Amino acid sequence: MTRVYSIFERVGIGGGGKTKAVYHRMNALAEIADFEPIILSIDHSPRRKVFYAELQAKGTLGPRVRNLTMPEACLEAALEVGGAAVNPFPAFDRIEEKTNRTVYWAGEAEAMVDKTKATAAGPLTKRVVPHPDGDLEYLLLGGDLCQLIQKKADGTTETTDYVRGLPVRWVRTQGRAFQVGKNLVNGRTYRMPRAFACSFIEMMDWDGAVVFFDGVTSAYLSPVTRAKRALFLHADHRGPNGAIVPRSKFLIENFKGEAIVTSTEVHKAQIAADVMPSAPVHVIPHFCEAAAQPVAVRRNLVTVSRLELVGKPIHECIEAFCQISAEFPDVDYLIYGVGAGQRKLEALIARLGCGQRVRLMGYTTEPLSVFQGALASVYPTTTEGFGLSILEALTNGCPVISYDVNYGPREMIVPGVSGELVPPGDIAAIAGAMRRVLREPARYQAGTSQGLGWYTRQAYVANYRGFVDGLLRG
Repeated sequence: MTRVYSIFERVGIGGGGKTKAVYHRMNALAEIADFEPIILSIDHSPRRKVFYAELQAKGTLGPRVRNLTMPEACLEAALEVGGAAVNPFPAFDRIEEKTNRTVYWAGEAEAMVDKTKATAAGPLTKRVVPHPDGDLEYLLLGGDLCQLIQKKADGTTETTDYVRGLPVRWVRTQGRAFQVGKNLVNGRTYRMPRAFACSFIEMMDWDGAVVFFDGVTSAYLSPVTRAKRALFLHADHRGPNGAIVPRSKFLIENFKGEAIVTSTEVHKAQIAADVMPSAPVHVIPHFCEAAAQPVAVRRNLVTVSRLELVGKPIHECIEAFCQISAEFPDVDYLIYGVGAGQRKLEALIARLGCGQRVRLMGYTTEPLSVFQGALASVYPTTTEGFGLSILEALTNGCPVISYDVNYGPREMIVPGVSGELVPPGDIAAIAGAMRRVLREPARYQAGTSQGLGWYTRQAYVANYRGFVDGLLRG
């Protein structure tokens, strides 16, 4: 059985195109009987385990896709050095069950208090033990001790991570800033967060494994990862202004691994022109499938995107729609997503007085159904590694109006057939593209399948099978 890992440092509820791409890959690898796909999380919070259990309950992640936290992946090493489970809880002599909590008494004093709720990963218990330096907050999942958090009077927070009751990792933070950490397996203390993380990667069993470093933020772990390594570039190595991003250039040229992967041929060619990659560059395009239940009637323009106006200038699309909205009184513009730009968009909608026609719909868990029910999608972006939302829309018969930027929009959209490409920032051009598509939506919808043969599930699974096998042979 070949273990295939994905490491990416930050993933939140929902996630953008990068997160979706990782989930798609892991689900595809799960279809291959001799592969074991594992998402490796640096965060050990039991709430993260609940999050992944919810993804599996919803079908976003298949049942064969495992999630391991970094401390969990080091359990074998901890046992080898004689680590043992501990019971840090105070003694008590009686238990009192209340409506929403359990109180443990030691004589007349509360020794600890439990609050438990049901989750997709099992019962999650927060156990609070009074302490003069700050209450001790233990988190248990399914009855197993996972984490201890103590917020101290000086504003610092100390967190201890446990695996099956065995202490593996301790860290002190100030706000969100790392101060010091201790690897409780090797006994060493670290002042630099990256060296701290690397100390755990070094202890893992990597024999016969393949690792995808998903994005440049986790690439620093590659030198100490004793496996076949691939760096997946989900984003462009150039910024919105077209200039090469120095950090991306450095990491592409200094990645310690056997392969670099991107999702488009155009990006591969641009990488070769701009930098000197440290490993061969491969292209594995993404895929998408149609939603399970087609929507009978299409209406409205939609955007599905993070509300991050730097890089995703949705405000320009709102202004463009307001220029043509009177021509299409039955069409509204619905924007799905969350992000830091929400208040600015709300203010713009109020200023333009278009709140009856332009609506912020919040985050959607069903983007494919949104695309199946839309006349067309508007995809504003100033820099793009691929543009998975474009592929999701086209696969579900929804034409796409996108900014004409590298790389995905130019490879997937056929102007005048499956959508339109417009110059970034040209609001009149965006409005004109909206007008053309809304005047002939059926014709554009009929053209959305053109050129999508490269993005099928069958091709996708075969590409990853060949790529992983090639790494293992190399």
